[in-house]
Amino acid sequence: MDIDLDRLIALRHWLHAHPELSRDETETAQHMRRFLAEHAKPDRIIPLDGAGFAAVYDGALPGKTVLLRCELDALPIHELNTDLPYRSTRDGIGHKCGHDGHMAILAGVAQSLAIRPKSGRVVLLFQPDEETGTGARQCCLHENFTQIAPDFVFALHNLPGFPKDQVICRLGTFASHVKYAAIKLSGKEAHSAQPETGASPAFALAEVTLKARDIQAKYDQPDRYALVVPVYCQMGVQASGISPAKGEAHFTLRASDSATVEFMWHDLTDFAQAKAAQYGLALELQTNEEFAATINGQIPVDMIRQAAATLGLGFIDKATPFRWGEDFGELTQRHCGAMFGLGAGENRPDLHNPDYDFPDEILQSGIAMFVALVKSALA
Repeated sequence: MDIDLDRLIALRHWLHAHPELSRDETETAQHMRRFLAEHAKPDRIIPLDGAGFAAVYDGALPGKTVLLRCELDALPIHELNTDLPYRSTRDGIGHKCGHDGHMAILAGVAQSLAIRPKSGRVVLLFQPDEETGTGARQCCLHENFTQIAPDFVFALHNLPGFPKDQVICRLGTFASHVKYAAIKLSGKEAHSAQPETGASPAFALAEVTLKARDIQAKYDQPDRYALVVPVYCQMGVQASGISPAKGEAHFTLRASDSATVEFMWHDLTDFAQAKAAQYGLALELQTNEEFAATINGQIPVDMIRQAAATLGLGFIDKATPFRWGEDFGELTQRHCGAMFGLGAGENRPDLHNPDYDFPDEILQSGIAMFVALVKSALA
């Protein structure tokens, strides 16, 4: 496997120092395009939604197409790693999910493709907007995606809390279905000395928020978890004499399957509708983000297991899905594929912690796993 590890580490450090938020990844995408053009030139670039693009490496003969995905975006989290020479140069933004490492891994796969496969195509998808759940969906719906039509799709995610270089996978749901949604109530302002002359959302919002706990208890089972978590609430203005007219509460709903999420949301909104009627309020429902469950197929899971065995990497068959969402589910809904985890070390800060930093030591195993999967998919 012909890769320049020092160059890839330097790339990862540059990306870490120059993070960009979802839907604002222009500089990141341009830097990745330049890197590929100079060090791992693809046969063509396919523009996709937003800053997203696909780099295509054609084999000598026609055959299957395998797509590997990485993410371009960082998070609105201020970095606390003051000791890093490549720490974020942008206040309030940091690569705290390790997407800088994922991009470097795909760049390493690109270097390995200097000698093209005998047949088939390898497509490296540099995808925008994973953190808000729309990037994969919008790329799949983009008119240029029809040029790709993958037979297999794969992605990985670095996972602190697991031994370095260990592969973590499971058949079925790997990452959960997640809905982030808002319940908005509006009535009429009044003097706080005469609240009965208006219609305040205060008690309705309080009761809806408490109802979330009951709904979670209804659906949360030992063998199939469910969560309804209040994450934000806003109401009124900071004035002693005003009983408010408007307020909203936001919730994140999670489960291993989409049906459970929809059942919980239906129960919560039915209750909100009843409370709105009781207190004389107007109700508005708003879904802000939604992540389809990432569901792994049998054939690609077997391929991941075999690749790990061939490379001598430890393999964990995880008993339960991860609770976080991942928009790669949009790809596994449409194409045969799977996602796996790559251990980042047991004694590291967790993902989305302000002091997390992707470990350069796992770049090689990530590249090797993808290269092995490409060979298997195109065989």
